[in-house]
Amino acid sequence: MFNKLLTGALLSLLLTGEALAAPTSTSAKPLLNWNQGTNQTFEGWQWYDDLAYGLPGWLMTEQGQHGGVQDFSWGKGPRLFKSSGYGEQSTAKIDTTVRAPSTSSGGSLWAYETPESNHHVTSWWIWYDGMPLSERGVTDNDTDRMSFYLKTEGMTPIKEDGSNTSVPNNFHIGTYLCWNTSGPVYGQGDGCPYEGPGNQHYYHYLAINPGAWIHVLLDQHPQHLRNSGPVKNNPTLSSFGKNYFAQLHQFYMEIRYGQSQHTDFHLDELEYYSTKDSVEPNQNDDSITSLWVGYWPATDSWEMGFQDGSFPKLTEGTQSTFEIRWSTTPITNANFANATPISPMFYGGVAHTGPGGENLVRRVDEWTGNVWTRFKIPDSVESASSVIYFAVKDVSVAGAHVGTKWPWNKTGGDGHNAPTSYIKTIDYHLSPESGYSPPGPMKF
Repeated sequence: MFNKLLTGALLSLLLTGEALAAPTSTSAKPLLNWNQGTNQTFEGWQWYDDLAYGLPGWLMTEQGQHGGVQDFSWGKGPRLFKSSGYGEQSTAKIDTTVRAPSTSSGGSLWAYETPESNHHVTSWWIWYDGMPLSERGVTDNDTDRMSFYLKTEGMTPIKEDGSNTSVPNNFHIGTYLCWNTSGPVYGQGDGCPYEGPGNQHYYHYLAINPGAWIHVLLDQHPQHLRNSGPVKNNPTLSSFGKNYFAQLHQFYMEIRYGQSQHTDFHLDELEYYSTKDSVEPNQNDDSITSLWVGYWPATDSWEMGFQDGSFPKLTEGTQSTFEIRWSTTPITNANFANATPISPMFYGGVAHTGPGGENLVRRVDEWTGNVWTRFKIPDSVESASSVIYFAVKDVSVAGAHVGTKWPWNKTGGDGHNAPTSYIKTIDYHLSPESGYSPPGPMKF
């Protein structure tokens, strides 16, 4: 397996120039070469204080691979620039002093508010292009994961009071899909370089705490379609025959809601891959979506969150129950029961899931899609491991898991049976993996 992973990493490096930690899948391909930059000098890109609409950012300058810079109806691209709106003022640079725990070299993208900004959100177009990532050789029809490490600062911490506003969707990833149409393009929603036919703007929601690196693993199941509400996994496939990440051409990231102080975020190790080429190809993308896990060294604690995609509308009686396990080796459907279950500190245990549910967790409440909890892993394991592996399983049984505490005891337990017995996996690097030294960065 290691040789296969190494081969995949070398291939990714040749394609995009970013030297990442040993990837989860042999198909993993990075998108941007932040390891080849410092401040606003970024190889293959040029910084402009007024790139577009009076906003700062980078423009690709080299033809290179993936089609290079092109003229689109809205201007030259691809671009990486400030997202407009909300009244805040943000900028960005390559920070070589802060990087994800999975890497020991290079830099990360740092988006942050400028001193005069007073709305206190940070937003940035991470990728703004007029053609899909599949046409640039980064994704294909099998791609079903978008992986990255994220660290935010300045955000109001998650409340721990159990209220229905305690775990808000405070970080958004807004995606846009496009594909060529047979007729002429008249404007937004008609096809590349704008959105695909109809409404192709989606949202992935995270509910996260600031102050530590988290590993985020987005799948093809966004939480929301603009002006339409919740959607199913890979929503464009059934309607248009298009796979989600194959047609992704633009996306932004933003800290949502005006905070009480200046905010910023670091982004690192951004890559795409297919679970078909991973240790466990059969995974639950229906009821476990937008999964993330993080480690807070200051408190020696872990947190995990995800969205429950089981129900098209969240109302009373729509609860679900989940089991989270960890291991120092990859977890599969076959060995899930051998992994160690967490002891949830929030929204889990007997009070929330009933007798026998000491290691199970639930959503914050029936009207909120977020699952979030905190837990511990023994110090001896953390100090001896470079990677911790996690898996989540939907163990819902209609009518079961009635808690002993209000309001988790007021309805008839789970509102459905789990849609699949498959797990959902994610890992977290505590340090760069020993035995894997990627070669130096190459030109994009």
